[in-house]
Amino acid sequence: MKKLTIGIIGCANVVRKHAITAFKSLEIAELKGIGSRDKEKAKAWAKEFSIPFSGTYEDIINNQEIDAVYIALPTGLNEHWAIKAANAKKHIVCEKSVSDSFKSVQRIVDACKKNSVVLFENFMCAYHPQHQKIKQSIKEELGEVYTFTGFFGIPHLSKENFRYKRELGGGSLNDMGAYLVFMSNLIFEETQIAVTCSLNYNSQTDVDSHGSAFLEFSGGKNAIVSFGLGMLYQNNYSVWGSNGLIRSNKAYGIPKDVVPEVLLVKNDGVSEVVKKVEVEPAHQFLLSFRAFCEAVLNNDSKTKLKKYDSILIQAKVMQAMRDSAKEKRRIEL
Repeated sequence: MKKLTIGIIGCANVVRKHAITAFKSLEIAELKGIGSRDKEKAKAWAKEFSIPFSGTYEDIINNQEIDAVYIALPTGLNEHWAIKAANAKKHIVCEKSVSDSFKSVQRIVDACKKNSVVLFENFMCAYHPQHQKIKQSIKEELGEVYTFTGFFGIPHLSKENFRYKRELGGGSLNDMGAYLVFMSNLIFEETQIAVTCSLNYNSQTDVDSHGSAFLEFSGGKNAIVSFGLGMLYQNNYSVWGSNGLIRSNKAYGIPKDVVPEVLLVKNDGVSEVVKKVEVEPAHQFLLSFRAFCEAVLNNDSKTKLKKYDSILIQAKVMQAMRDSAKEKRRIEL
């Protein structure tokens, strides 16, 4: 069986908690190397997880035995290393957000197009089966759909965390708000046509600590979203329609052994009926990485082009939100 050889760039928590296990569980992938700024750290991780090769980020990109890289770096570092990887003809799956401006994302996509490499932005939640169940229930149960409402926030982290560093692409929009933009797009199966966004900046860190946005879609549909650092943990969305409301209480980050709680709510104005939608647990990182590996191994040009487009659409909406917050106005897309 043909396997895609993978090198990991970065020793982030997401790598330890999810990525290594996912790649090692994939029958069509072979985890070949891991890189860090600190070669000794990479060496220790390689020993701990039985990964045959370790070194710097450059060492991973220059290794001729590695076909593709998984980039798990702070958002502000992604452009430099993604373009280096693309120019070395390495296929790329990159943790979201791919970068912190539309122009930067455009440069990354252009490099990938030029070198004909696959680029995935790792919104792993897209591959969890709960969202397909929700979309099915929306069509069958909700009638005319009006509003997506989503919240994603986390408590305060260590002051040294990259999310508090502007030069590393920190902030709540790049880290959590990105999921809400992506999921509203996925659920409505279309892109936003206008945005109005407010971002609140921490005077000590100079990054957006929390924010909210009103995202407009065709036909009067909309998304109301809020996200933040240093907040009560929230990880959910709901979709409200003329005949009902459906809610996922753990929508974006969800461990592989956790059964999602998806609830369908209906009422007649007096009494309310809440029905649980049955969904199986899933290793969404594994499913995302499998889709990436299959796209590369099958030389799937259709998926490659579709991913370029979806990444640029996401980046365009995110940039409009930054501009809207800065200029304090509604921006049409």
